[in-house]
Amino acid sequence: MRRNLLSCGPLRLGVCLGVSAALAIACTATQSSRAKRKRTVVLSTEFHDQRVGQDTAKEVEAELGLLNAPEIVNYVREVGRRLVRYAPARSFDYHFAVVDQFEPNAFALPGGYVYLTRGMLALVNSEDELANVLGHEITHSANRHAAAQQEFARRQNPFSLPWVRMNNLASYGRDQERAADSGGQTMAARAGYDPAAMATFLSRLGGVERLVAGIARLPSFASTHPGTIERVADSAARARTIPWQRDPSLATGLGAYLKRVEGIALGVNPAEGVFEGDRFLHPDLDFQIQFPHGWRPHNSHVAVGAFSPRGDAVIFLRSYGRARDPKLAAEEFVQAHQASFGLKLTRAQPVQMRAANAYRIGVETVIGGRQLAAELTFIPYKDAMYRVTGVAPIRVADQFLGLIRNTARSFRPLTPEERESIRQLSLRVVQARADEDLVAMSRRTGNDWGPQRTAVLNGISANVRFRGGELLKIARSEPYPYHDASALQVPGETALDR
Repeated sequence: MRRNLLSCGPLRLGVCLGVSAALAIACTATQSSRAKRKRTVVLSTEFHDQRVGQDTAKEVEAELGLLNAPEIVNYVREVGRRLVRYAPARSFDYHFAVVDQFEPNAFALPGGYVYLTRGMLALVNSEDELANVLGHEITHSANRHAAAQQEFARRQNPFSLPWVRMNNLASYGRDQERAADSGGQTMAARAGYDPAAMATFLSRLGGVERLVAGIARLPSFASTHPGTIERVADSAARARTIPWQRDPSLATGLGAYLKRVEGIALGVNPAEGVFEGDRFLHPDLDFQIQFPHGWRPHNSHVAVGAFSPRGDAVIFLRSYGRARDPKLAAEEFVQAHQASFGLKLTRAQPVQMRAANAYRIGVETVIGGRQLAAELTFIPYKDAMYRVTGVAPIRVADQFLGLIRNTARSFRPLTPEERESIRQLSLRVVQARADEDLVAMSRRTGNDWGPQRTAVLNGISANVRFRGGELLKIARSEPYPYHDASALQVPGETALDR
């Protein structure tokens, strides 16, 4: 949950009542039943590509959030624009952006929308590698693979989890992957980059996948672009057949690249808020909230919440436009959704909280044949309105009511000590000393990565003995430079916020 969550966008409707009550309650459904419901949408023309890509890009950016680092983002766009000169002719323009997620991933939407995560930028070790990855995604878009493979929901009901939707990024087929690797390498070579860098990157990616298998919260590049081991060999062999000449104007070495991305956040970005056990702390927005013990927490760009152990209830927090009278906000909410979702107001009352005077309502509705009960607490705090929502099936709702209310009551400002305790893991570049090993180098430089992770992310052996002067990526824990939320401008609410 980021501080620019206060802005408005199409995904706000996606969590208007229950962060996926229907999905949370049905989360025990089997993968096979989910697969049966899935259908493929094939877009018929480049015009449709552009239209759907534009709409979906807005959702992706609202849902996942974009990196707020202009120098790094502009750098990616520079490399992307250089490659596009050699891309297959298409009627749409290309757009490049960096998603503020720590998983190493890259994906293309229909109509030329290309995204990398900051985790991908941390994994890449040269501009050559970056160019090959971007060229790969440009090829997917130019060949309209995304149009054929991805299913994008144009509109979702107010009970769907926004952060689950990115898990629906479809994997490409083997032939599409070969075509994208080949096209990306050829495009990079024509722009003056080494096409062999694709194989180098894929090899490192495979090491990372083995290192962190099973813990990523979103799909990684390897899961949406399968067949990494085979692709390493194919890319290396292909590179030997592609003629290319280095563009002398490009600074493509390790040092030049690391200089452009040093300081990028690794792991969870505190700008999204951080979990410490059951507590969620947001340094920029200056609040903390505690979710029930033993519930499964999840934080996205759009909302922060937790699921009950059985997945039959969910509690979440999100912002709700500008601060105003909480009773008025509750009445507006019911009025906006009463007709569309058949909301039945069951109770309403003011509530005294530590942060502010709040207002609480209970509602019932039916979604997908399921009878759901929800309790919503509207809390004006500083310049924004926040809403704590708990949702469960009506038949079991009473057993969660106390937990929902305790969560809402726990919303309060951070203490100075709590704010100062929040730290950020940042990418830093250091020089190795002669005869050091990874353990000694890490101890000297304050590296928070273990030797194995440091080796994999730098593309070196774990038992290396340095000659001296080698440049290395490390992770260093640093105090988070929080931004005072009172200095942020909160935009007005739109109909989609309601």
